[in-house]
Amino acid sequence: MSDFDPFTSSFTMLKMKYKDYDESITAMNFLQPNDKINVFINAESVFRFLTRIQDLENKIILQRDFDKILISNFINLIAHYKRFFVNNGLKTKVYLYHTDFSSDEFPQTKYNEDYRSYYLLKFNRNPKYILLSEHLKDSVLPRVKTICEFIPDVYYISTKDLEGSLVPFIIANQDLERKNLIISGELYDTQYTGIPNFLNHYIHRNFQINRIECTIKEYLQDMTKKDGDDIESLYKVYQYYPLYCSLISVMGDKLRSIDGIFGFNVMTLQKCLLDGLLRNTIQSDTTSPELIGEIFHDNDIKKEFVNNYYCSSIISMYQELSDAQKNSVNDQLIDRIDLNSLNALNATDFYHHPLLLEALF
Repeated sequence: MSDFDPFTSSFTMLKMKYKDYDESITAMNFLQPNDKINVFINAESVFRFLTRIQDLENKIILQRDFDKILISNFINLIAHYKRFFVNNGLKTKVYLYHTDFSSDEFPQTKYNEDYRSYYLLKFNRNPKYILLSEHLKDSVLPRVKTICEFIPDVYYISTKDLEGSLVPFIIANQDLERKNLIISGELYDTQYTGIPNFLNHYIHRNFQINRIECTIKEYLQDMTKKDGDDIESLYKVYQYYPLYCSLISVMGDKLRSIDGIFGFNVMTLQKCLLDGLLRNTIQSDTTSPELIGEIFHDNDIKKEFVNNYYCSSIISMYQELSDAQKNSVNDQLIDRIDLNSLNALNATDFYHHPLLLEALF
């Protein structure tokens, strides 16, 4: 396998060392020996890492095997995590998911007319990334999808006109017995930590940072660069899902075109939430953004907060989904297992960039 191409590192960034991952899951006391699990890998994190490659377009042009390198890496990223759990004796399903590039309108546009426009414009219109996008849309992702259909308990899901980060919640609600693990480089997905039966690993990596976090305290440390008593005090408020979602809402999210709320950060929002809790304006389990918004004294900020919350909270967004929208995810769970065809493919098309089939079957 070619280890010297400039693209493989974008996938490696989303891989945890088995020892570290094992220690983290054990410390969280999340899994039992006979558990059945779902593992969700957010492909948008890989897309983002790829767009950071310097002189990207030239490197794509110069790399004769570009499509095969990417296809192989996507499949082997899945294999990396499937092997880890299957080797630990757990019945495992793995899902690679993202928001479809051909989306044009989301349910959230009623709260934010620009919702997801940054992501869509970046991959559909930005000249810096257009060549990458064309390869992803025309050849790489369709082939990844087909290969996944031939591998048992492995699925590729692309959500058209639907927020991709809803995929883990939609699938988890089909089988409540399964435990759910998420691997993502998106701060947005850290809210899953506050949802029962989910363990989210946030892989925060760039040129200066290399952190892997799976608790609210760790996320807060990352956001504030504080520790000790300061973090304990923040955790007392943000350990509750609606209040942590409130934080995600005021911070905003560039890829989802959600503007942060000016003048608010982790500390200032905590003061407002504490004040609301003390006055009984809100409770720690208040899920209505309109009620939580009462902590703000300015009506424009209240309105901005409520709209942001409806575009940020996975649970709120899920509650607005139609059956057809949920089915658009479930309809992509296709199994037509064929190891012989994949072995033949490995011996020919992927001879120089082999798929780790022994880890997938």
